[in-house]
Amino acid sequence: MQKKIVLIGAGYWGTNIANNLIKLGFKKFWLYDSSKKSSITLKKRYPKNIIIISNLNKFYKDKKFKYFIYATPPSKNLKLIIPALKNKKIIFIEKPGFKNLDEINLIIKKYPKEVKSIMFGYIYMFNNYINYIKKFINNKKNGKILYIKFQRQNLGPIRNDVDVSYDLSSHDLSILNFLFDNKKLKIIKNQSYKLLNSKIADLSNLSLKINNIYIDINNSWINPDKIRRLIIITKKKMLLFDEMLNENKIKIYNKYADYPKTELLKNNFFNRKIKIHIGKNNSPKIQSNDSLFDEMKFFTNSNQKKIYKDKYLNINAGKSILKILSNINRNN
Repeated sequence: MQKKIVLIGAGYWGTNIANNLIKLGFKKFWLYDSSKKSSITLKKRYPKNIIIISNLNKFYKDKKFKYFIYATPPSKNLKLIIPALKNKKIIFIEKPGFKNLDEINLIIKKYPKEVKSIMFGYIYMFNNYINYIKKFINNKKNGKILYIKFQRQNLGPIRNDVDVSYDLSSHDLSILNFLFDNKKLKIIKNQSYKLLNSKIADLSNLSLKINNIYIDINNSWINPDKIRRLIIITKKKMLLFDEMLNENKIKIYNKYADYPKTELLKNNFFNRKIKIHIGKNNSPKIQSNDSLFDEMKFFTNSNQKKIYKDKYLNINAGKSILKILSNINRNN
């Protein structure tokens, strides 16, 4: 018997999730959205698969409905998810999940066992390129990591309930948690600009540190073109991940710079000039995958134990990212 899934949210991302549920072979699922117009629009696209519902309460109470997917704004999620927790549902919630740290602390305190069933939608955990980059970082032959830079920019979508750091930086923070096994991130500096709304930042420049590795995260949703880039500088190499390229998304440059050791210099009066080393560059062959498809496959095949065991997607991972985002906004 096929699992019964309720999808809450028929907007842009909810539509993408619906599409992937159908690709996964779900013959039907139940859809709720506060906008009847959005629900009907999505129903027209998949008439046989989608059953529109107008009231969630009876589905929360029905034990046959176990899986609940929330593609809804963070400002609405607390109210929507508490009934699911009370009724012990398996929950998928799009990043960053909640509007602030207080909300996630509240549900952890009230529902300490049930929150172990919450999976956060950090899609890059299922991205083959990010998985390759983790191997690159862990390979000591590539040299010590010195610096990392994230660029995530586009024109829209522009949120009205959370700022650009909650919407976009959360992706990059989840990637950092994954690459460095949840090592503590230290905020060095944050600069943000509120251009369209006096309460919500549209551009964010965040500087962080993990051990002796410096990190910059640059986000904007009012940029003329779409940029999705990750740069890693090591002692021996440089890696560029450009997500917008159709092929060769990752390039590894065998280029690096260093100073010669002083004791090796023969002159009494010397100029300790930096050396630039340039070798062959390469683009590793990596099989592209549909990260959202793989994410939905993981969730619909999960139970509480499997979700809680995943340290990059569980309630603790979601809280760690919200903690950083809350600190950023507190300092603005």
